[in-house]
Amino acid sequence: MKTLTFLIGIAVLITGGACFSQPENDGMKPPGTEERLKMVDKEICKLLKLDKTQKEIVLAAFNVFFVELDKLATPPARPEKSKIDALTKTRDEKVKMAIPASLYPKYLELEKAARPKGPKEGRP
Repeated sequence: MKTLTFLIGIAVLITGGACFSQPENDGMKPPGTEERLKMVDKEICKLLKLDKTQKEIVLAAFNVFFVELDKLATPPARPEKSKIDALTKTRDEKVKMAIPASLYPKYLELEKAARPKGPKEGRP
């Protein structure tokens, strides 16, 4: 009987150790502001062929947007959609003033395509 109790105790310890040895979920961290700005430069600024001044204004508008969005997004709660929409509208107004009117519709398409994909959009 002592042997059986001892073996059960060992099995419980091994099972418990295996459960707690799972890796942390560090792979799901969102990219930082600098990484997001590099993506904006690559996916929006270069495709719109903006000059240096326009590029600086666009990147500054996105930088403010990302910083404010990070302030709103305190886990585990998601920020309110109305607050995100207000930040987006402010950012888009700054970009609209910086680029030619003929490029603004293309900017909107590129900005929408550059957004991170969520679970409903095909990304786990």
